[in-house]
Amino acid sequence: MISDWMGEIRPKTLLLASTNCGVGCSLGFYYGVVNAYTLTVALLIIVTGVLLQILSNFADDYGDAIKGADGPNRVGPIRAVMLGSISLTTLRKAMALVIIMASITGIMVLVMAVGDNLELLSKFAFLGVLAIMAAIFYAIGFAYGYKGFGDIAVLAFFGLASVIGSQILIQGASGVDIDWYYDTIALGLAIGLQSMMVLHVSAMRDIMEDRLSGKSTIASRLGYKKSAIYMAILCGVSALLSIGASFFNHKQWEAIVIAFACLPLAASTFRANIHYENSQKIARERKYCLIGCTIHNLAWIIVLIIDFWIYY
Repeated sequence: MISDWMGEIRPKTLLLASTNCGVGCSLGFYYGVVNAYTLTVALLIIVTGVLLQILSNFADDYGDAIKGADGPNRVGPIRAVMLGSISLTTLRKAMALVIIMASITGIMVLVMAVGDNLELLSKFAFLGVLAIMAAIFYAIGFAYGYKGFGDIAVLAFFGLASVIGSQILIQGASGVDIDWYYDTIALGLAIGLQSMMVLHVSAMRDIMEDRLSGKSTIASRLGYKKSAIYMAILCGVSALLSIGASFFNHKQWEAIVIAFACLPLAASTFRANIHYENSQKIARERKYCLIGCTIHNLAWIIVLIIDFWIYY
């Protein structure tokens, strides 16, 4: 039973969700204050981000199950709900529990960070509701993920909202003036594009199955070769944005560190372009793509810590 639920939760994806928010929180510390209070807010932000990722994973499997999107030719892992080890009713209840938990931690973040700023409080509350709805309706109801709009949602919520939103919330908890910075915007875009790569490589793996089930992802529309080119473009643009972010309010030598941190993701992208028609090999690249994104995020967190304590 535990292994069934671990399969539904997809622990590797939680690394991405947590480090995406971690970069935003680190930027918030860089432009704000580091103390027990702001560290607590950061922990709650990361927990909320992880819960939203779990909700997204549950909803994705639930939607695929009720639509019969995952057939016998599926290359990716076989989820417990597909095997019947976890019923749809049980998974639906788990989704409700995760929504409640994410709402509680999200409200705690807002009260602690911007509770006295009603304008920001209302904006972030609305953003939180949108994030929950985006997680649920990716494969359920409107199922925008089946219509090729998943990339937009990932860029918006796993990139821009995770990084920029986290930075603003930490600044709010720090009691300093809240502002936007070029490095935050560039990193929000870069991390959003990298998160899109994780979604896209999964879709590349399932091109044949998705076409048979009528699931119109970007990959199933582009086909194998163009999908590989699209992934290479995402990787290149995200690397340029990330390296470029180091030239705003940071030391230029840090660009070298970030460039090296982008290499694992670039290597995964290179292999995906070589084996773009081999679904089995593409399936393995999803793990390495996730690892590459995590290494990039951790590199930025370390750079920001060094930047803050030594130079700032």
